[in-house]
Amino acid sequence: MRQLSATVDALKRDLINELNRTATLEQRLHVIEKTLRKSSCPEGYIIWREICYKAFNTPKSFSDAAATCRADGGTLAMPRDADTNAFLISLYNSLRDDCPFWFGLHDQNEEGTFEWVDGSALGPYNSWGQGRPDNLEDNQDCVVYSGLKNEKDKWNDEECHKTFCFICQAAPERP
Repeated sequence: MRQLSATVDALKRDLINELNRTATLEQRLHVIEKTLRKSSCPEGYIIWREICYKAFNTPKSFSDAAATCRADGGTLAMPRDADTNAFLISLYNSLRDDCPFWFGLHDQNEEGTFEWVDGSALGPYNSWGQGRPDNLEDNQDCVVYSGLKNEKDKWNDEECHKTFCFICQAAPERP
């Protein structure tokens, strides 16, 4: 009987601990839901890793694409890591896969030294196609996802005046 009573007491303690843990998890969930309701993307954008993204099917020059992104309160997308790079490719390919697209990387100051549109250095991650960047035309200062079959979804330097599709990124809006 004592052993049964001890077992019941232990089960009661476990139940109380689980109820407390459940209450804590419910509070955390409420905070997360409240935060998500407060954060929203501009119209047409989707959120991924706390950044809003939108693919545009309208070909524009690099500067016109950047201006479109600025008008939406953002910049051309900056795939600084492999996961973001893969996400941008999948986002764009879900809409259209036959148009190369600009993102926010260029070599404005010194040939071959690439920087993001926010002015920060390229960093260690890149996804250049084989032999890229090559500055083939002596003024390939902007970067696009290649549309070439053997370099599909790899980075390629291109002339900034050419027109390609593009992806913008923006911070979530908070009320």
